[in-house]
Amino acid sequence: MMTLTQRKIEILQAFEKAQSIAFAPFVFQAVVAAKESGLLQALGESETALSIDALAQKTKLSQYAVTVLCDILAASEVIECDENHAYRLSRVGECLIYDRMTEVNFDFSDRVNYAPLKHTLEALKTGRAAGLKEYDANWQTIYPHLKDLPKDSRKAWFAFDHFHSDSAYQAALNILKTRPVRYFVDIGGNTGRFTKKALATWPESRACIVDLPEQIELMRQNPDLKSLQDRIDTVPINWLDPDAQPLIKEKVDLIWMSQFLDCFSRAEAVSILKRVKNLARQNGATVAILEPLVDHQRNRAATLSIACSSLYFSCLANGNSKFFSSEELQGIINESGLVVESVHEPIGVGHSLYICG
Repeated sequence: MMTLTQRKIEILQAFEKAQSIAFAPFVFQAVVAAKESGLLQALGESETALSIDALAQKTKLSQYAVTVLCDILAASEVIECDENHAYRLSRVGECLIYDRMTEVNFDFSDRVNYAPLKHTLEALKTGRAAGLKEYDANWQTIYPHLKDLPKDSRKAWFAFDHFHSDSAYQAALNILKTRPVRYFVDIGGNTGRFTKKALATWPESRACIVDLPEQIELMRQNPDLKSLQDRIDTVPINWLDPDAQPLIKEKVDLIWMSQFLDCFSRAEAVSILKRVKNLARQNGATVAILEPLVDHQRNRAATLSIACSSLYFSCLANGNSKFFSSEELQGIINESGLVVESVHEPIGVGHSLYICG
C-alpha cells in the first residue's frame, strides 16, 4: 500500500510534468532563440561556465535577454547554473546541439510544423490538413508543394525525411541484396535516395520510380543521380485516384515502399496495396514495406517521437493518416491480400521491414 509520503511525491512529480506541458511552447521558443542567437553554441564551446555578462558579449544580446533565456533554460534543465551564477550545458543541452537526430527533429518541429500545429483540433475534426493554410490556403496536401515551401522549411523537411530513412535503407538492402533483382519499382521514391543505393547494390539492375509528377521532377533534378538517370524509368501517378494503376512494361522483381503507406488513411492504404498486389502477382515480385511503427521502438524517447510526428500528417500532410502500430499495419497488409513472409526489426533508427508475397 502506498504511504502518504509516496503519494505526495507522486503528486509533486505529476504536477511538475503538468507544468512542463503547460509551458512547453515557452521552453521550445526559448531554446529556438538560444540556438539561433548562438547562446547554446557558446556554452558548448566553452571549457568553463559562462556568466551573464560573458554570454551577452558572445551573443550580442542584452543582459536582460540573456537572463530571460537562462532562467527558462535552467528551469527546464537545458543548462545548469553553478554557485557563482555561471552557466554550462546540461546533458539535455548537449543533445540539443550535438545530437543529429535531436537536431533534425527540433528543426522539423520549429521550421515546418510549429505554426500549423495550432490548427490541430480543426484538422482532427475535419480530416483535412488544416495547418497548410499557414503556407497557402489553396494547398490540399503538402507533397505536391514541397518545392514551394520556404527555403528553411524545405531544408528542414528533407533533413528530417532523409535522416530517418537513410540508415534504414542500407540495413534493408543488406537483407534484400541476396535476391536476384534486375528491375525494381520504388513507389513514393521522392528524390531517389533509396533508388541510388539500390542501383549500387544491384549493379546490373534498372529502377522505376512511381510518384507524383512534382516529385519525379525533383528526382530528375537531383545532382546525386546525374550519372544514374539512364537507369531510372518513371511513372507519374496520383494514388488518391482509386482507379490509378502504374503501367510498367518490364518484368518487376521487387516493389519497394518506404514510409509511403503512412501518408494515407487506412482505407486508402488498403486500396493502394491491393493495386500493388496485382502488380506483384503479374510479375511474381516481392513487396518490401518499410515503416516506423509506434509500438516497436527501442525506447520511450523514440516512441514519443513517432507518436508526436503523426500530428504532422494530421495538420500538414493530408489530414487523415498517421504512423501505424504493428497491429494496424498487419491488418492493412492482410486486408490487401498480401502475405507477410518475414519481419525484420529494428532497422536503422527505428523502422520495421515487412517482406511480403
